[in-house]
Amino acid sequence: MTTTDEAPDTSADSISSGRRPANRRDLILHAAIDLFHQRGYPATSVDDIGKAVDVSGPAIYRHFSSKEGLLLEAIRLAADEVHAINGRARAEASDARELLAGYIRAYVDVALERSALIAVWNSEARHLSSEQRSPMSRRLRSWSTEWVDALQDARPELDEPAARLLVNGAIGMITSIATGPTTEVDGLADSITSMALSTLDAPVD
Repeated sequence: MTTTDEAPDTSADSISSGRRPANRRDLILHAAIDLFHQRGYPATSVDDIGKAVDVSGPAIYRHFSSKEGLLLEAIRLAADEVHAINGRARAEASDARELLAGYIRAYVDVALERSALIAVWNSEARHLSSEQRSPMSRRLRSWSTEWVDALQDARPELDEPAARLLVNGAIGMITSIATGPTTEVDGLADSITSMALSTLDAPVD
């Protein structure tokens, strides 16, 4: 990845960690994610993104078809990352309970480390056109369904709606805290993980 003509590094690490991406396409995407997070998608223009990386707005169209294309790429990156961490958790778990804990801790860590990317995925995906939003919604549901399946294995008394209610509550809580304004707390990842596990253990009448 030494020139802008080579395939870009579009991993979530390069986009939302402290390390700046090495080529212009990634710089543009990094800037878009930051601005979508800070201002919201509707209030961010292509010219704003161009100014952030010192290129003209029209020059962005050499790399992305539209502002929506930038948002879609950001959401794809986030979806790829959470699916990848689910896969790693499955590879390391020996039973359903351990798998749930692995899912939770992996998501807590990625949400804290890449909070702008996860926040954009969580709050700005609604601005995609319905044509683009539907596949992303299915992808999100397939990710959370892996948690639902593990929870039902750990708690066989739960039916699918009850298990999904608890999973959605745990994911929402993790996302809200990890992408919120106050994350400089000692032991925060451990605390969030413990709260999420307690959510999944909650009774459902």
